[in-house]
Amino acid sequence: MAEPKLIVASNRGPISWERDEDELRAERGAGGLVTALGEAMAGGDNTWVSLALDDVDREVAEQHGNEAFETETDRGTYRLRLVDVGDRLDPHYNVVSNRLLWFTLHQLWGAPYEPSGADWSDAWFHGYTSVNETVGQAVIAEADDDSEIHLQDYHLLTAGRTIRAALPNAALLHYVHTPWVGPEYLRMLPDRIVDGILRGLLASDMVAFSSPEWAAAFRRCAVDVLGATVQGETVTLADTETVVADFVLGVDADALEAATDIAAVAEAGERLDDQQAGRRLVLRADRTDLSKNILRGLVAFEQLLERHPEHRARVWHMALLNPSRQDVPEYVAYLEACQKAADRIHERFGEDVLEFAVGGDYPRLLAAFQRYDVLLTNPVIDGTNLVAKEGVVLNRNNGAVVLSRSAGATHVMGDDALLVNPYDVESQVEALQVALTMDADERAQRAKGLREAAVRGRPTEWFAAQRARLASIVHGR
Repeated sequence: MAEPKLIVASNRGPISWERDEDELRAERGAGGLVTALGEAMAGGDNTWVSLALDDVDREVAEQHGNEAFETETDRGTYRLRLVDVGDRLDPHYNVVSNRLLWFTLHQLWGAPYEPSGADWSDAWFHGYTSVNETVGQAVIAEADDDSEIHLQDYHLLTAGRTIRAALPNAALLHYVHTPWVGPEYLRMLPDRIVDGILRGLLASDMVAFSSPEWAAAFRRCAVDVLGATVQGETVTLADTETVVADFVLGVDADALEAATDIAAVAEAGERLDDQQAGRRLVLRADRTDLSKNILRGLVAFEQLLERHPEHRARVWHMALLNPSRQDVPEYVAYLEACQKAADRIHERFGEDVLEFAVGGDYPRLLAAFQRYDVLLTNPVIDGTNLVAKEGVVLNRNNGAVVLSRSAGATHVMGDDALLVNPYDVESQVEALQVALTMDADERAQRAKGLREAAVRGRPTEWFAAQRARLASIVHGR
């Protein structure tokens, strides 16, 4: 039996373009999603549908008449369809996706004041749902009723209804990479938005998450908000059944090790060794996202130095940060608050105790992963936390991991990480102290368990497991 045509739709596509004089050079993008799906999507008539997010993307889309096209990279040939949504992109992406939905799914609202409940309708209906319908129509144009369609993440939560109406027999899966919240928190959004989100997702044959906790939360929402019924992993709404499951997403250890085998990483490591000067290294590596809890982590390190003065000359904290969503006012204010905390630590304990670096230096990050003694990953909540998994795979020092109990990675790494309440700074201080004073045998034993957990569900295995489960659901209809 012939393999079905495979269609993937996501906000960001698998290819980035670099301008080389008057030519545009295509390169396969970085990131876990491209790594996971790249092999399956290369070659054949499989198509990846994504939004044109910048001027270069729009130029490429226009060159191809907004139709599908093939492009070659050093990792294979891809068939793409770039969707240019014009001025709808800003309300779709910056207003709804990166604020309304992201803040909700990561429980970031300040309830007495936010969400305000005002001025969302236009951005939702004329931005987000309109863009979702356009993406859905692009998928329909590339698919047929026997196709296998994978929608990715929180940017496309309502696209499934458009696709299902046109292709009732297609195999349709939606993978949500973020956390999910219970009905009480989801209902902080306007009722019509909550209804649209849940019904959009339940148009799929399967909705998938990276943690069983998020899958269970979604099922509760379907029951409490829509009156659906649940049996095992299956949610039934009217005459429609949707399997809501979880799939562990790990890291590709071989690919990560290969990325470190370059001169730039070795040179960065030599500079780090000089700068570290024999001190213990406490590392964090994150985007400057509100959900990453950077500010509380800095306060925890400050209190560690205050309560345990012996560490002031013996411990060095590196915070390697990438600026995130600086078009959103809350993110700008948060980064400023983090910088103020870093400045205060410098004033109190000296410049050498903390490196607070905002930018992007990937070789330096990889070298730091190899060398840390403690990796601090204390998000308020997140979908997976691949940073924790990448760190333990590359670390050569049997480093300890201080991990938020609300991180998606906790259900596979929780036995060997030092779990903390992300809101409790004092518990993080205590965990850092335990990590820094842990004996060598315990460190080695925990590090072994962490490495084994990190590679569970390697990206290609993760995607293959979803495809197999989806096929079994469709064949059992």
